[in-house]
Amino acid sequence: MNYKKLINLFLTFLLINSSMLIIYSVFFPNSIFLFFQQSYLEVLAIANTGGNGNLNLLTYPLSLYLMCTFGCIQYLRTQEIFYFNFLTLFWTFVLISRIISLLVNKNVTVDLYFFFGILTEFFIAPLHIYFRSKLIKLA
Repeated sequence: MNYKKLINLFLTFLLINSSMLIIYSVFFPNSIFLFFQQSYLEVLAIANTGGNGNLNLLTYPLSLYLMCTFGCIQYLRTQEIFYFNFLTLFWTFVLISRIISLLVNKNVTVDLYFFFGILTEFFIAPLHIYFRSKLIKLA
C-alpha cells in the first residue's frame, strides 16, 4: 500500500474541511451551515453572550482551523515529517481537550454535530498516530 498517497489524501481532506470552516466562521457565521439546517454558530451551540463574546466566538475556533490548515499545507508542500508531527500533536491535544470537556461537562447531546464534529475527533488523532508510524518506517 502506498501510505504517502493515502496520507496526502487524508491531509487534503482535512485541509478542505478546515478551509471551509475558516470561511464559514469568518464570513458566514449566521448562514445555514452545510446540510445541518442551522447556522454555523447554532451547530456549534455557541451563544453570543455580549461584551467580547463575538471576538471569542471567532478567535478560538478560528485559531484551531488556521493551525490545522497551516500544518496540512506545509506538509503537502514539503512532505517533511516535522509538519506531520505538528498535526499529530495538534490533534492529540484536541482529543485530550475533548475528553476532558466531556468528563467535566457530563452532558452530551447526540445530534448531527455529535456525529460530524465530536465523534470524528476521536478518529483523527489515532489516524495521525497510525500514519506517523508508517511514515517513520518509510523514512
